[in-house]
Formats: sequence, C-alpha cells, structure tokens
Amino acid sequence: MPQVKKEDIRLAILEASHALFLDKGYVETTMVQIAKRAGISHANIYSYFTAKLQVFFCVYETWFKARITLLEAEVMAAHGAHARMRTLLDGLLVQMPRLDNGFSHNLVQALATVRPGDPYDASLLRWFREHLSGMLAAVAPSLARDSVRRARLVDMLVLTFDGCLVNHHVNPASLPDAAMLEEYVVAFLPGEPAESDAATSVAPAAQGVPGAVIPSGSAAAA
Repeated sequence: MPQVKKEDIRLAILEASHALFLDKGYVETTMVQIAKRAGISHANIYSYFTAKLQVFFCVYETWFKARITLLEAEVMAAHGAHARMRTLLDGLLVQMPRLDNGFSHNLVQALATVRPGDPYDASLLRWFREHLSGMLAAVAPSLARDSVRRARLVDMLVLTFDGCLVNHHVNPASLPDAAMLEEYVVAFLPGEPAESDAATSVAPAAQGVPGAVIPSGSAAAA
C-alpha cells in the first residue's frame, strides 16, 4: 500500500507541473509552486524528482511521444510521396508548435537553462530522430534506400523544428505557410513524382529501417 500512495503522489506532481508549465511556462514555474499545487511539502517533492528539469521531461516525454505517434499515423494514411512528406512537414513544423497553446516552447526554455551536471537525458531526442527517420523512410523508396541522405534530412528537420518553436512563441504568424511547405516538399523529394504509382510501394525499401512503419490501408500497402 505505501507504494500505491507514492505512485499517487508522483502522478499528482506530474499533473501539477503539467498544468503549471501550460499556464506559466517552464522558466516561471518553480518546484515550490509544483509542490504546493500537488498538495505536498517542498522538501517531499525531492524524494521523487531531483530537479525541475527532470520533472519537465517526465511530463513532456509523454505529451510529445503521443503527438509524434499521431503524426506517424497521419503520414502513413496519406497517399503518395508528396502527400506523405507534406503531412509530415505540416504536422511537425506548423501544427506541433501551436498545440496546447505552444506547449512545446517549454522544451526550448528547459534546454536553454541546462548547465553541466544537470540531469539532462538525451534519450527523447534519440527517440525523436529514430521516428523521424522511420517516417522519412516511409515517404518514398528513394529515402528508404539512402540512409545517409535520410540522416541529413533528420538533422535539418530537428533544427527547423526547434526554430519553429521559437518563432511561434515570438510571432505565431511566422510559421511556414502552404507555399513554403511546398518548397520543402519539392526540395526534399527531387525527381519524385507528385503522384506515386500505386504499384510503387515503399514497403520493400523501408523494411529493416529502424522506426519505419508501413501502414495497412495506405498507398504503401496497396
């Protein structure tokens, strides 16, 4: 029973911190405020988390992975390489920065405060990169085959995603518009036909690519 109580307290801390990060942002939220909202003492919160950074990533990881998983499903449901790439770019660079009142900007704030010795764990970034690579591999056979180019595109997307989070916070109107997204699509898929032949499936080329998901009921599975 004590273990059940401890888990309840941990969940109360995470729920309280999520609400505060949404309302006040990472920088303006303190461990004292989180403890008070969770109904525990300030000293007790450190029995569960060593620092605010650790609390944040516990909250953000759950939120972020759920949304990337939804984006994967949307990408896989799109028909044709251009449509899949367009869906990926729109979801990542336009929709994600807007979600939950720009909740992802808390990530920028949190990372900006990291100092040597802080409990920062890059496992979420590695997960993100693997899933981006998987989605790119499922976009077109050319990307599934070329792991070097796919890795470069992952680098570009991660950097662009970070920039979009900052830009949306400063100026929400600065996110890529439809014309800019189309420029990205064409640049990322040189020589790829706008409408993929239903007989051309990315499934064989994407097999064995870490993180690649081949959807049933999509153009890839046709």
